[in-house]
Amino acid sequence: MNKKAIQRLKYILMDIFSVLLAWILFLIFRRIEIEYPIMQNLFYPVYNFWTVICLIPVFWLFVFWISGYYNQPFRKSRLSELVQTFVSVLLGSIILFFVLLLDDQVVSYTDYYLSFFVLFLIYFFVVYFCRYALTRVTTHQVHNRILGFNTLIIGTGKNARKIYDQLGRLKKSTGNLICGFVSENKKRISVDKSLILGEMTDLSRIIKENEIEEVIVAIDSEKSDDLFGIINQLYSYNVDIRFTPRLYDFLVGGIRLSTIYGTPLVNVLDNKMPDWQQNVKRFLDIFVSALVLLLSSPLLCYLAIRVKLSSKGSVFYLQERIGLCGKSFSIIKFRTMYENSEGEKPQLSSKDDARITPFGKTLRKYHLDELPQFVNVIKGDMSIVGPRPERKYFIDQIIEKAPYYSLIHKIRPGVTSWGMVKYGYANNVDKMVDRLNYDIIYLENMSLTIDFKILIYTVLTIISGKGI
Repeated sequence: MNKKAIQRLKYILMDIFSVLLAWILFLIFRRIEIEYPIMQNLFYPVYNFWTVICLIPVFWLFVFWISGYYNQPFRKSRLSELVQTFVSVLLGSIILFFVLLLDDQVVSYTDYYLSFFVLFLIYFFVVYFCRYALTRVTTHQVHNRILGFNTLIIGTGKNARKIYDQLGRLKKSTGNLICGFVSENKKRISVDKSLILGEMTDLSRIIKENEIEEVIVAIDSEKSDDLFGIINQLYSYNVDIRFTPRLYDFLVGGIRLSTIYGTPLVNVLDNKMPDWQQNVKRFLDIFVSALVLLLSSPLLCYLAIRVKLSSKGSVFYLQERIGLCGKSFSIIKFRTMYENSEGEKPQLSSKDDARITPFGKTLRKYHLDELPQFVNVIKGDMSIVGPRPERKYFIDQIIEKAPYYSLIHKIRPGVTSWGMVKYGYANNVDKMVDRLNYDIIYLENMSLTIDFKILIYTVLTIISGKGI
């Protein structure tokens, strides 16, 4: 279990303790202030005490997860933590009040208002105090170098030396424990050679041997091909990727800086969508996908039978695609082509492709072959809305024309996308690049609102039969 997972678990356990403590304190208040005057008629609340005690932590953990509180267990902003706790506790208190307290027997209706405000205040102060205590302890450990993250600097030139010196001079540590440098250019050496751990070809070994958690790219070159070439290599590792702003901000607009005192860095993996929207999006992905698969199960059975009868071969077609953080996964589709029709070299399909079966054309026209991909969504390989995943063979060709393609690997690929609605099935690399431009725009403007708009256009496209 890595440091992030351990820290996330600490916050979860602390929240479980705090919400249970807050609930017990609230019950004591109700017993004294609300129930005592009517004890002769109603000795206990109408809800089952032990059932609620077991369900309370589950409910609150879901609310806190939806709020995005656990997304970034380290380097929390005190103000953001305060606001996030206030909003999530307010929302949770409203739900608890209407579900558990609204039917309670009271002497006066003012007791309802009193119960709600006391419920909210107790939960807010108890939860925030516990979180603040844990965050303060963690911050103290980071600043005093008791806790840190093994960090690798890519680059050995002036920029790398500058970053190294700035981090070393800070009185309060940022948590970056510099393990060494990786050389990307043998001619540019401005750092202590004894700290150079190897070259880019040794990257995999260096990250594994030194248990690297963060990588700072500090090369002197500002060529986009050089920058994105490094990004492409780093995506496959489970590390945070940071750049100096001057190297990165001219490539993508509207960046969010992760300010570490005198050394602001850009986290490549940062998602433009707010944390709470990211979690709501993931929840809706799972819920909607499960609902679609359940409601369409008779249709899925019918389609499976028709695919089996249409030609020899399996019902489903599994194909390796590249997804989140450059990791490969098997996308699931109904088979629309004759078996073994692609051959050794990957080929893109077209509208009049002879490899597509007659029934396969119908499936593609209405995108029915994509229905099994909701299984990929539930598994976490994909999202309902996101850039369409491609095969590595074609990604390599796309990168030659559009090096910035690697940016879309920082989010889950989708069953549908803005580019998919505009272009449908791309039958050549040039169309893939054109479609990519829409995916990059989506990446920089991600929101639940945009997702809903894309879904509406997708439904209209399916109904109209513009599948190819």
